[in-house]
Amino acid sequence: MASDDLERVIAERRLTLVSDEGEARDVVVRIGKPERAPGHPDFCCECQILGLGDGKVMRIYGLDAFQALQLGLRFVSTLLNHHRREAMRGIYWLEPGDDMGFEVRLED
Repeated sequence: MASDDLERVIAERRLTLVSDEGEARDVVVRIGKPERAPGHPDFCCECQILGLGDGKVMRIYGLDAFQALQLGLRFVSTLLNHHRREAMRGIYWLEPGDDMGFEVRLED
């Protein structure tokens, strides 16, 4: 994990989380530009979810920039879908009940 700042954001999505009390709040998902990891032959893609958990920037590694980006998106999707199932809260992108715009994998 890195710091609390994601510097080179290439994509951002705002979701809505509905609390157990029925209050709505924003959840912001940010994906950083995949870059070669410092002192490492692999690439990393930084991801951040604000509004759930600690909001720390997470580094996801891949053999090249494309794989790092794919794995970063899969990581974010898995984390969001897990939180939605475990917390029994509604999280959506455009309308209640949608998939947040992140693929729901059968093994998630």
